[in-house]
Amino acid sequence: MYTFVLPESSRLQEVSAEVSLEELQSQPLQEMIDQMFAIARGERGDTEKRVMVGLAAPQVGIQKRIIFVDTGVDIDRKNLGHLEVFINPILLKKSSAVVLGREGCFSVDPCLCGIVPRSEIVVVQALDRNGKSHTREFSGMTARIFQHEIDHLEGIRFPDRVGPDGVLHWVKEDEYPEYRKNWQQWKVLCSWSDWCAMKSGKSSV
Repeated sequence: MYTFVLPESSRLQEVSAEVSLEELQSQPLQEMIDQMFAIARGERGDTEKRVMVGLAAPQVGIQKRIIFVDTGVDIDRKNLGHLEVFINPILLKKSSAVVLGREGCFSVDPCLCGIVPRSEIVVVQALDRNGKSHTREFSGMTARIFQHEIDHLEGIRFPDRVGPDGVLHWVKEDEYPEYRKNWQQWKVLCSWSDWCAMKSGKSSV
């Protein structure tokens, strides 16, 4: 079974490879998809804690352009929807309208969250696990998840999108329910230099 790559691993900063149709139809790749499904489902038990609404293959050490997205989760991540797999996803369009929203990730320190600007609407083209191409439009929370997960395929994590002039938060596990309600007024910050240290494995936090 695959496991999460440590946040300081340089592998999380690599660009992932496309999956060929021949590879997609192979038993090893299909088994890989099943194992990723199992990992994603295993992190969806308690909505009072961190809940997985998306997963990218590089997060578990697979440098392939494969992501999973919950296409029905609500903005508060309380009511979960249906996890779907997307192979070689491409953002064909992104709306000029940008919204700020809170994000966390299983590939950074579990206490690190941040306010990330994302396009409100996206159009995604991808293959399903049978190799069939489809194009769909998503908005709101689902659009945010797609942008977050596709970033992983390019070696980008959400703090990189926040940037040195943005807002990163430090949130302890037992503070998550309160953070969901008051993230816009959260006072405990994480500095850009702290994130850079975490990313390089030099953090003492």
